Amino acid sequence: KQSLYVRSNNAKTIQEAVLFAESFGLQVVIGGGQDSWMVADFLKSHNVPVILGLTQALPARDDDDIDQTFKTATQLFEKGVLFAFTSNGSWRQRNLPFQAGQACGFGLPKEVAVSALTLNTAKILGIDQTCGSLESGKDATLFISEGDVLDMRGCIVTAAFIQGREINLDNKHKQLGRRFEEKYRQ
Repeated sequence: KQSLYVRSNNAKTIQEAVLFAESFGLQVVIGGGQDSWMVADFLKSHNVPVILGLTQALPARDDDDIDQTFKTATQLFEKGVLFAFTSNGSWRQRNLPFQAGQACGFGLPKEVAVSALTLNTAKILGIDQTCGSLESGKDATLFISEGDVLDMRGCIVTAAFIQGREINLDNKHKQLGRRFEEKYRQ
């Protein structure tokens, strides 16, 4: 009934994890997936989703393209593999849309990038009946942004809602900004 989440960045261990899970009748989800582009056909044929780790990273091997981490999402999309983006550590989650945006610079359509942050994630987690998209009957968990949400130069989040309830976006950084803006305004 539940998925087995396996963190692997190596193509061989990704394949071994999938075959291991299948031998026990388990559905597997690959986390990390740095080499998932190498085994994309295998992942598609076994219907295995991938939760991609950092796109803003160096390639795994010296002989990989320098931009491989940015291209991986596009390569998975082109092969029909369901994927989502993640980032290690809660302090990096604010940069998640920008990782998706960088993948757009390497061929990933914007709509697919947004879906990889929202609906694809909900599908992988098995909660797409209640969240992941804006539809009648779903939780209404969303945020509103000025500018392009995938572009760090213009994205300003102005409101956020969890299950239809607005949340307070004020934080220590904003408080300090206001405090010192007033102090040094002269």
